[in-house]
Amino acid sequence: MFIKRAISAITLLALQVLLFILGGYYLAGALLLISIIGSWELSKAFACKNAVPGEERVPLPAKKKVDYLDIIGFITILAYYIIMVLTKDIGYLFMVVACFVIAILFVYVFSFPKVPIDRIAAIAFSFIYCPVMLSFIYLTRSSELGTFLIWFILISSWGCDTFAYLIGSAFGKKKIFPVLSPNKSLAGCIGGILASGIISGVYGYFYVKNKLPEVHSEMPYFFLIAAAIGLVGGLIGMLGDLVASGIKRNKGFKDYAKLIPGHGGIMDRFDSMISTAPAVYVLSLLLILNSFNQ
Repeated sequence: MFIKRAISAITLLALQVLLFILGGYYLAGALLLISIIGSWELSKAFACKNAVPGEERVPLPAKKKVDYLDIIGFITILAYYIIMVLTKDIGYLFMVVACFVIAILFVYVFSFPKVPIDRIAAIAFSFIYCPVMLSFIYLTRSSELGTFLIWFILISSWGCDTFAYLIGSAFGKKKIFPVLSPNKSLAGCIGGILASGIISGVYGYFYVKNKLPEVHSEMPYFFLIAAAIGLVGGLIGMLGDLVASGIKRNKGFKDYAKLIPGHGGIMDRFDSMISTAPAVYVLSLLLILNSFNQ
């Protein structure tokens, strides 16, 4: 299992690095596919009944009938990513989100009481949590200095996960979330977040100094900003991991799918990156891009 998991992780990491370098249509297309699969996994998860506390967890059911709410979700995801690539304008993307929410509210009202409000809430959450939040990867890559900023997302998610696992395995005795995530330790959580901050600071210092001298001259202590982004990104990424774990425990299943050998589904592997992406985008906008453009 460890070898299978390691091979999958290395392969995924290599693909992500390649896509982050290429950007553009390649990155957008990959994110679109991941978003559709991830939202489908969440849709299947929310269709399950709530688990009985202490009951043994089982695999997530492989099939769920696609209904018109799922179809509306898939069409909206496609429209959202097309508009994002064509405009890169947050305002237009908010309009797509608003139209989606209004559409499913119409469905709820005109199909009442056939469609329960829980289903409406679930499809709305699935759309915002996976496709919308993942889209900030593309928005970060497409921004000014995006070829530099995009790597904070990778460092904050993969770096934090990796070092949290290594440090937790070596020193983790005190469990911090014994019910929600029994394998997570206090030492692992702290170590992963600190490692994300340190790696981000080192990356920010050496890359900016050598590749972006204009940024270095404007912000000589830029490595501290980079470290802060890494710390917050790692923390938010860990939060996303715990949210995905909480859904699994609420619904009583082990993995969202069997798509990725040794890892599970899209939501099992990209749970931390889903939360990290918007955090890095917002922090980069506030702490770097706005200051650099003044």
